[in-house]
Amino acid sequence: MHVGESIKLGDVLVPVLLLAPLLCAQTPAAPSRVELVFGGDVIPHGAVKQVAEEHARTAPAEEKGAPALSLNNEGWDHVFGPIADVLRTSDVAVVNLETPVTDNKKAVTRELLFNAPSAMVRALAAAGVKVVSTGNNHARDQHLTGVLETLRHLDAAGIQHTGTGVSLETAWEPVVMEVKGVRLGFLSFTRWLNGYSNPKDPAEAHVAYVPYPVHVKNRGVSVEHAVERVRMAAARCDVLIVMVHWGTEYAGQPRPEEKQVARALIDAGAGAVIGHHPHVLQPLESYTTAEGRKALIAYSLGNLVANQSRFYAYQPGKSDKQGDTRDSMLLRVSFTRREAGGPVELDGVSVLPVWIENNARTRKKKELRNIQPVLIDRELGAIQERVSLLDGRPEPTDRKEKAELKKERAVLEHRLTTHKFRRAGILKMLPEGFEVASPELRRREDSTASAAVQSEP
Repeated sequence: MHVGESIKLGDVLVPVLLLAPLLCAQTPAAPSRVELVFGGDVIPHGAVKQVAEEHARTAPAEEKGAPALSLNNEGWDHVFGPIADVLRTSDVAVVNLETPVTDNKKAVTRELLFNAPSAMVRALAAAGVKVVSTGNNHARDQHLTGVLETLRHLDAAGIQHTGTGVSLETAWEPVVMEVKGVRLGFLSFTRWLNGYSNPKDPAEAHVAYVPYPVHVKNRGVSVEHAVERVRMAAARCDVLIVMVHWGTEYAGQPRPEEKQVARALIDAGAGAVIGHHPHVLQPLESYTTAEGRKALIAYSLGNLVANQSRFYAYQPGKSDKQGDTRDSMLLRVSFTRREAGGPVELDGVSVLPVWIENNARTRKKKELRNIQPVLIDRELGAIQERVSLLDGRPEPTDRKEKAELKKERAVLEHRLTTHKFRRAGILKMLPEGFEVASPELRRREDSTASAAVQSEP
């Protein structure tokens, strides 16, 4: 049929050009679905920085005397490499940036005092991270100047941030962006600040800080104030995600207070509350408000990149809590608007079990140090494939080759049982009805969709 032709409706001929607007008006809008992926703490321990340095690749300088050009963000692309494709194929990927970012060569760092180079931020952006939480207990590790420099590096890399700011007011300013017609908001605050207090002058750099009663004398705001901030931010968007740095380090369960605050934040308008700080996973929880709105609470996503539990080795039948700081997950959360003008609803929650590989204990002589988050289900598939290949080979007759084959098979079997054990522990954090996501990538519904940051008040 061509433009200008007519179709017969009963006994009436109707020109196609006149009918087309009517048909379009009656066609319901397709559901708009956005997928977010959340990761845990990104911590630049000294050994993590060493891994980046050892895997850095450079190209010759373009001009004589100029510095060599980095081909992989000074090795940080390697650190995030195994999970980068999952982050990139989400609509918005979010992590907790558990460090200041400064290029100060004289910055003081030690076990509990962090700093990361700007190359790490560029690598996060290259891996697909679009938003980071900066409201955490390490935000002031490099003082107020470090807070400000961190924000400059994030801005330069195109990563949106929430939780710290150039002033008290901007520290509490949410990120609001529109993705596929859905206005997403992100707000972050911390309940710990490592003994620091915010400046007296509200025009100086601040951290969004809600101190626990033990630190109530420090300059911050009350839980009630934070709840009101959430209410205000939620009014500006279709879905608000609140990221909270809270809880007890290395505790496998949230405290009653965290549960109360999380539910209060959702009752105030949050669509999900994502927690950090304990460095181990804590349970996920579904929560329904009195009005029937469904929401999600993830009390702690654990570490995503860190050097903790580096000497852990799985031993069947023995307590394995030491390995808990290497358990992690990527949390996929989907929100859908089913009809034009309708509400945006929580549509699906699934997890990708993650394990932080760390060869501090197992590496061979001259082997480079390695720390990377890996998708457990992908690793299981790769290990099983390798075991099958070994099983399909003819049994060697040479004694040395036979011993090497036996050793390789034993290493693979141990890796297999370790990953299965850690995976089972991670999945215990899921309530009934939550899914384990496939490690295969999902296709983006609209590969050209962009996240536009909104600046309206």
